[in-house]
Amino acid sequence: VVVGTNVDGSPNKFTHPYFQCAVMFLGELFCLVLYGIKRMFSSANAPSGREGLNPLVIALPAMFDICGSSLMFVALTLCAARVYQMMSAVIVVITAMMALFFLGKKQYAHHWTSLMLIVFGVFIVGFVNIMATRGDTSLAGQTSIFGIVLLLIA
Repeated sequence: VVVGTNVDGSPNKFTHPYFQCAVMFLGELFCLVLYGIKRMFSSANAPSGREGLNPLVIALPAMFDICGSSLMFVALTLCAARVYQMMSAVIVVITAMMALFFLGKKQYAHHWTSLMLIVFGVFIVGFVNIMATRGDTSLAGQTSIFGIVLLLIA
């Protein structure tokens, strides 16, 4: 949550994740523009032998990236920063499972141990924060179960 001040000096909370998400994607778009410029200058010197890339190959992962980032920014407004940071560590577990199932990468004992520690840590942080918000009404606005669910979906 970003806190600014109004004209009269009163605090004004800014919790709109769409602006943060738009700035992030604007930065990514700028990288794409620079890549296009680099490719334009390098292709002028190289012989032409490759056809264009199908836009759907890039569009599908980009769509998932936009959805995932938007869900994570919305979840950030519903969770405390410490919960957001720990819950976003689940991406390591998801990546390892996808490497196992889709790429056939073998996971060794130290990989499984680290994955179980991550899952255990994420469970502990989520459980403690949910229990803390039930017991203390002053913490009720910091973390919600819906925010945790959004983080796990993203």
